[in-house]
Amino acid sequence: MITDPLFYRLFETSPDTFFLLLGIPDDAAKAMAARYEFLAVEFKETSHRTDGVFLPKEVELPLYFVEVQFYNRPNIFADLLAKVFTYLKQHDPAQEFCGVVLFASRSLEPPEAVSYRPLFEAGLIRRFYLEEIPELANAPLGLSILYLIRRTETEAPTIARDLVARVKREIADAAQRDDLIELIETVIIYKLMRFSREEIQTMLEVKDIRHSRVYQEAMEEGARNATERYIGKLAAKKMSAEEIAATLEVEIEFVREVLKSRTQG
Repeated sequence: MITDPLFYRLFETSPDTFFLLLGIPDDAAKAMAARYEFLAVEFKETSHRTDGVFLPKEVELPLYFVEVQFYNRPNIFADLLAKVFTYLKQHDPAQEFCGVVLFASRSLEPPEAVSYRPLFEAGLIRRFYLEEIPELANAPLGLSILYLIRRTETEAPTIARDLVARVKREIADAAQRDDLIELIETVIIYKLMRFSREEIQTMLEVKDIRHSRVYQEAMEEGARNATERYIGKLAAKKMSAEEIAATLEVEIEFVREVLKSRTQG
């Protein structure tokens, strides 16, 4: 499953989820989120783009640089720091910084990280593992959507349907309610790409997701085209066709077809 856009939408729609992930209690997390602006920052004169940056509105708060990692990448910490220090060089902020890496599982963390140990110990780089995040009863909606991302294809539709019902029941603000429902729809659209629009509508018991901004954007862009771009990116990182297929959860024949067409092109 393609994860970067999902996590960007999650932190954009429900920024308190990030601070809940850091271990800050619910009410304090909401208050902290209000003190930040969340952006995907692209650095001038480089090819670096962050998965997201929480920019503080107050000088005493730290900058948070976020990276989401769902495949093996030995240089993830070096890449994170390259982005951090490029940002510091270009913007010269007055704040301290903290890099946060969210791994799908602990097995994806590079085993040899001796060079970065002082930064871990100082709290300048913090690591989290999606599969190990405790699932709290009655968790805030943002965390519940985070849990949804790690669910299996069999579990996800039922849980997503319950989350949609919960959003309709708990969220009075119409704009926020629509954003959260679209976010849940996004997870299912990317997680279950082989299903038709009608099947996804039935799963989530929504009236018609054809009119949702997320669905329209996904259809305009084309799920196939988006997947092909990610295949190209992973191939550029020297991943094998088998590794790419396992990472994106697509058929190996499709990966080979895309790689072949790129070679011929």
